[in-house]
Amino acid sequence: MSIHDVLRSWLIDAADAAVEYAVRDEIDEGARKFREAIETATAVTYESQMLPVLGNLNRIRNSERARQFVELAPSLRWVPSHRWDDQGKERALCVLSEAFELPGIEAGIMYVDQGCTYPLHNHPPQELYLTVSGTARWRFGGAEELVEMQPNMTLYNNPSDFHTVEAGDTPLVAMYILWGDGVRS
Repeated sequence: MSIHDVLRSWLIDAADAAVEYAVRDEIDEGARKFREAIETATAVTYESQMLPVLGNLNRIRNSERARQFVELAPSLRWVPSHRWDDQGKERALCVLSEAFELPGIEAGIMYVDQGCTYPLHNHPPQELYLTVSGTARWRFGGAEELVEMQPNMTLYNNPSDFHTVEAGDTPLVAMYILWGDGVRS
């Protein structure tokens, strides 16, 4: 099986989990849209790339999906976040839209080291997250307070909602999906 086949299978499982754990209709909608797209998406060739923050993958182990992620992560292309210039020492993104053709969807996996924060930001497209591993405190959905989220929990951001996350005592791994107005085609 190719890396794209393994990744596609993992993403379909994660999308199914997002549907299962959806706490809002919008999450269900976005997860189903992503699942439908990833099932038939054309693979895009990429070169794998690791970053320093991924040196502690051994700290991730709280579910079967998380264990599969640990095996998959070294085969992915990780890049530093464009929202924080740390050269991938504390945060990294795997932009799935660069591994598959996903018209109308931006998707990826976010990795935030324990005790670190992903910067407060917003964007025009709506967005959902599925927490894969790690406990973290999230600001989302237009709220200003932080809410603790466990693995297998979903959250939703309306278009232009400010949001951030603070990882707990283990690294945070979360899949994100953006769709709707403002998504790059």
